Amino acid sequence: MNFLHERDLGDIILSLASVQAAGGGNYYIQNNQTALKMLRPLIECQPYIKKCGHKLLYNVDKSFVDFRKNGHPYGVPLAELHARWIKQHTDLNKQWLFCPKDKKFKDRVIVNKTNRYANPLFPWKEIVDKISESILFVGHDSEYELFCKRFGKVERLIVKDYLELAIAINSSECFIGNQSSANCVAEGLKHRTIQEVCLWTPDCIYKRDNATFCYDGKIDTVLSEKRIQVSDKTPERYIDKSHTPSGGWRLTINGKTLNSYSIDVLVIQAQSAGMEKPKSEIEKMVVAETLPFVALDPITERLLVSIQKVKELIG
Repeated sequence: MNFLHERDLGDIILSLASVQAAGGGNYYIQNNQTALKMLRPLIECQPYIKKCGHKLLYNVDKSFVDFRKNGHPYGVPLAELHARWIKQHTDLNKQWLFCPKDKKFKDRVIVNKTNRYANPLFPWKEIVDKISESILFVGHDSEYELFCKRFGKVERLIVKDYLELAIAINSSECFIGNQSSANCVAEGLKHRTIQEVCLWTPDCIYKRDNATFCYDGKIDTVLSEKRIQVSDKTPERYIDKSHTPSGGWRLTINGKTLNSYSIDVLVIQAQSAGMEKPKSEIEKMVVAETLPFVALDPITERLLVSIQKVKELIG
C-alpha cells in the first residue's frame, strides 16, 4: 500500500500510527524536501515501512495531504485526525515508532522547546535550576539561545536527522517539551514524557501512565534522582478593597442580596440587621461574595477559562 503526505514534520510522524494500523507499505512525501531529508531515516527504520521517497505520481492508496479539511475539533489529537481522514481504526495507545538505543543517553533528559504552542505557566526555570547538568537541548540555534537566555544554560545536542533524535529520546530518562515534532517522536515511542500543554490548542494529549501533561504549572516528579515540586501557577482572582469594583460590593443578609459602593455601608447594614460579627469578619464576607463577580482583564480571563477546559479534557 502507498501512503502520501506533505504537511509538517510532526503531522507526518503522527500519521505513521495509522500507517502501521493499515498494515504498512511505502511512504511518500511531496512538496517538502526538508521533511523528506530529516524523516526518511526514521521512517525507513520502521518495521512496517518498505521504503520512503519523493511523491509517487500514481497509485496512491491513502493520502493524508488534506487531512485538516475535516476540521480540527477542540481536544482531538492530531494522530486521531489522520486516522479519521483515511477511515482507519487506529489504537493510539500502541507504540508506532521503533529505533535502537544508545547507552550514552541513559541518564540524560532530552528537552525541546519551540516558539509555537507555548504555555506561560510551565515551570521551565524550576526544572533547569534542579537538573541543568542532565539536560540535552535539541532544536534550532535560535530556540537554544532563547531557552538558555530565559531559563539557564544547558548542554545542546545537535542531530542530523530524526532517527538520531529518536535514538536519543528512546535512550533517555525522560523527554520534556512542548507540542513539537520532537514531542511527536516521544509519543510514537511511548517514552516517558512531560509535556508543556498549549492552553489554546491542546491537540497532543495521549493519556498514558508515563506521560505528564502540565497545563497549570504544577509538577511533582523525580528526574535525575532529584525531586521537582512546583505548585499550581493558576492566577487567582484579586480584589482591591480601596476601589469599588464594577457592579459594587455585595452581601447577602437574611436571604436578600444588598449592593453598595462602600464596604462600610454594607458592614453597618449587616450589624443593624443583627449580624454579631466583628467588622473585619463582615468585610471578609463582602469580599468573598463580591469576588466571583469581579471582571478580570481579558488575558487573565482567557487564561483561566483555558486552564479549566484543559483540566476537563485531561480528566
